[in-house]
Amino acid sequence: MPPDTPAPSPTQLIRYVLQIGNMPDNDSIGRVRELLAGLGLLVDQVGIGQAEVAVAQGTNPGPEGIRQALEGNGFRLEACTAQPG
Repeated sequence: MPPDTPAPSPTQLIRYVLQIGNMPDNDSIGRVRELLAGLGLLVDQVGIGQAEVAVAQGTNPGPEGIRQALEGNGFRLEACTAQPG
């Protein structure tokens, strides 16, 4: 990182839009919501096949951490888009 570029603030929010496979019903929505909240993510919404979450930069499990948690519980992370704020 160039010296004139400020480091990201550990409190800056990162928003993730997730496309999740193997979520066939309302039970899976509840399981995914609990799983994402357990990672320290602020869960905005969860629906069949998708979720929107946010997390502070300093506590961010990152896309790979989210992928591992979902796949370890029988779900599949098909796409993950990160956006600041």
